[in-house]
Amino acid sequence: MANETKMVFGSSTTVISHAATLASAANTYSGLAGCTMTALDNSTTLYPWARAVLNITDTFAAAPTPGGTIDLYMSLEDVDGTTDEVPLPGATDIVYLAKYVGSWVMDNNDTATVKAITISIEGAGKAQFYILNNCGQQISYASTATTVKVTPFTYAPT
Repeated sequence: MANETKMVFGSSTTVISHAATLASAANTYSGLAGCTMTALDNSTTLYPWARAVLNITDTFAAAPTPGGTIDLYMSLEDVDGTTDEVPLPGATDIVYLAKYVGSWVMDNNDTATVKAITISIEGAGKAQFYILNNCGQQISYASTATTVKVTPFTYAPT
């Protein structure tokens, strides 16, 4: 039918690829060993929403705490022309320097995990993302990196 709303997706970006263990209460940041961070470029479409998918293939050190979370944070690039938000988060200050955008809630299963959440990226032309491990257990690494993939989207009439 005409004038119905549909989702229109942009290009996916693997914004975090972490090929190392991540301790409980630790976060990713630029310069962390084994961590590759790629900025999301949403500057052409400026879609206001995104699907963020967490993929933990190599499981955990033990079952996570039921209801524990892996939290997603964002810092903006090009907020004033070509000037980025600074200072950027390091190993201990993520909650003070980046914007919280969502959480994946964990169950107490020590299994591979793939979870999606919808986040607001309204006004974000370019952005860096970080995860904070609040699940109560170390995220393990044996052979496959933990990843976060972000796919911007909007709603449009048909």
